Amino acid sequence: MSIAYYDGQYVERDTIRINPTDFGFARGVTLFELARVYSGKPFCLMAHLQRLERGAKMLDLPLPALTELTDIATGVIARNAYAHSAIKFYLTAGECARPSGSSYMACDGFTPHLMIFEDEVVPKHPEAPYGLELYQSGQRLKIVPYDRDLPMLKTTNYLTGFYAARQVAGADYDDILFTHRDGYITEATRSNFFCVIDDVLVTPQRGMLMGITRHVMLELAAQLGIKTIERDLFPADLAQATEAFTTGSIAELMPARSIDGHQLPTTMNGKIFIALRQAFSANIYG
Repeated sequence: MSIAYYDGQYVERDTIRINPTDFGFARGVTLFELARVYSGKPFCLMAHLQRLERGAKMLDLPLPALTELTDIATGVIARNAYAHSAIKFYLTAGECARPSGSSYMACDGFTPHLMIFEDEVVPKHPEAPYGLELYQSGQRLKIVPYDRDLPMLKTTNYLTGFYAARQVAGADYDDILFTHRDGYITEATRSNFFCVIDDVLVTPQRGMLMGITRHVMLELAAQLGIKTIERDLFPADLAQATEAFTTGSIAELMPARSIDGHQLPTTMNGKIFIALRQAFSANIYG
């Protein structure tokens, strides 16, 4: 039985219940974080918790101190003792003690809830968590004219991506690339986007969630001497791309084989992708 943390106690995960009047459920006001755990050691945990803390401050939700959160997360990890896992943090707005139909400002006396779950992760390959064949073939990405609400917050609201992936992109694509209303590319549904144009690593600079794995990639690229630019990327720019990949905590580095009609010459065999993949593996397993 998986052990979780809920409002001050370690409990069996299956015993946790959420009140349907919780604004986390009824209004979607829930902050979310996910950090990978390799051989019992959380990867970039403090960066994830700092982002959670920034979100809590923006939404005026109480959160334990980062040192306490670290201890709690370590306690969950120790109790479950998975070889590899993902630890997930959920902070809901809670129930409104004095609800009012006239205004959100009239709601007060909230009782927020903090939940920390851990799911076992069993990578199919050390450098391709979802399976080597999938990474070798690469993703087919579809550009769509949508963007994320409040991209500075990591929340449980994936409605736009869910809708676009199923209703707009269709079965001929594996994931989508959001574009801001001003036309520039922002991110994929659950990951950040990188491409290589004229031997330069390029990634969007605004309008998206600033991912933790994205930040690690930028640091590794700097260490390797790879020329990198953060700038606005437009769909027309991607016709010149020779490599492309997305980054996220679970998938790590996921190469692309096509973007709309543009076929990329490489997937896992791209020069820059190989360098970053090897550096990332050394960073997490070294």
